[in-house]
Amino acid sequence: MYLKEKQTEHRIRRILSSDLRRAATTAELISSGLGLPVHPDPRLRETNNGDLAGMANEIALERYPGLFFSSLGMDEAYPNGESPRDFFRRVRNWFEDFRSAARPEDGNTLAVTHGGVINVVYHLALDIPWSNRSPAFPCDHASLHALDLDRMDFAKKNLVP
Repeated sequence: MYLKEKQTEHRIRRILSSDLRRAATTAELISSGLGLPVHPDPRLRETNNGDLAGMANEIALERYPGLFFSSLGMDEAYPNGESPRDFFRRVRNWFEDFRSAARPEDGNTLAVTHGGVINVVYHLALDIPWSNRSPAFPCDHASLHALDLDRMDFAKKNLVP
């Protein structure tokens, strides 16, 4: 496991995770390798797509033709879900809390989350306006994005070829 092998370099001392199954499962696997507990945080979830959650793409396209995250207005929510603005605010609030609590002497924190959340964090850290219409920082599955909070600078490594 990459993170276990590189623990001296990365100095991970805390694991945060979305509480959605795929991220939580990944976090638990990392946790067992590093011997650190996982701290779930629902603010690290991907966009709440409401009635479309867990629905097969074919069925979603049939029931909700043309309904995509990028087609929503900023204040237009998925049916029984959240709007892009609500999603952005949730992630921004998490990021502000995270930054204010971060202490370099405590080592690094690993946040296991989703592409949409990572995209918003890039925008916040680099002070670039965010919109659901043009994700400028696409994320690969199982990639590591290292953010230096002092410099607000990123490094990215794909962990799966």
